Amino acid sequence: MAHLRLLICLSFGFCLCANAFAQREQFGIRYEQYGVVNLDKAEPELSGSSFGAFALTGNASFKVFLDKRGASSLTLGAQYRYVRLEPEVRLPIVTAPPSSSTVNAPREAHLLFLDLVLQQRLSDIFTLLVAVRPGIFSDFRNVVLDHTRLEGAAFLDWHAGDELTLGFGASRTSNFGRVLIVPILHVIYFGGETFMIDAIIPRNLDVMFYPSKEWELGLSFLLNGSEYRVGDATLNSLNMNQFGFANLTAGPIVRYQFLEKTYLSLEGGYTLLRRTELADNRLSGDARFLQQFNPANTWFLRVGMQLMY
Repeated sequence: MAHLRLLICLSFGFCLCANAFAQREQFGIRYEQYGVVNLDKAEPELSGSSFGAFALTGNASFKVFLDKRGASSLTLGAQYRYVRLEPEVRLPIVTAPPSSSTVNAPREAHLLFLDLVLQQRLSDIFTLLVAVRPGIFSDFRNVVLDHTRLEGAAFLDWHAGDELTLGFGASRTSNFGRVLIVPILHVIYFGGETFMIDAIIPRNLDVMFYPSKEWELGLSFLLNGSEYRVGDATLNSLNMNQFGFANLTAGPIVRYQFLEKTYLSLEGGYTLLRRTELADNRLSGDARFLQQFNPANTWFLRVGMQLMY
């Protein structure tokens, strides 16, 4: 556990919107699947349609120290995520007079971004972290400058002791399926040699146990989503150019170290909140939200492999 504490202290900063385990990752790949549900709570014209999704995520990073004392460091990372919705959801085309014409809702979305994280130790008890995340958030059809976006975060950590670190700051993020500026509360708590709480609220909360060097067991709450620009010309009849998708998941997590610094991970459980919506960002207020699928909560499964620093 002492070795884990050192790793977190040295490598904290990669991906401010991820948990302590992700902050130690040099390379990672994950696949996640969501159960198919009926859109019974959606708008009447979508009632009876079914909705499911899966996603594939890959990330890599490396870290350089900017001074000999190790007080300043820069982490350079990248992440790619592919999201696919299944099966097809047919949306009615609004016409005057009304017609029965329909068009497929967006089914695929991609994000590709760089993670640039500066970590500066200000004193023995304070550390400043600033992250900049430029990237493309798109369906990768007719990509234009509007499909790019800058997200990021900044917060100040206070090391209250060997057991507790608290941080406060703010983030510009689309984890909610919409681009928002939200406050951040960062907590790392070590309760002895085999227990840790790690949280970057509202992004994640992990309660972890370490029964041995090879095994990590715990309970994880994770908010994962993004807002994507849509360039598919077939959707012009809906006057939409934006697609939001987000899930808040909760469930047990198991990690096993099968090779030196290499882990297999398995998570499963249930979604607590879901957001899937189509929008026109040229409008303002609630008028920009054209369709909301409102899928019911369902099971999820997430498997992956990670190479650590």
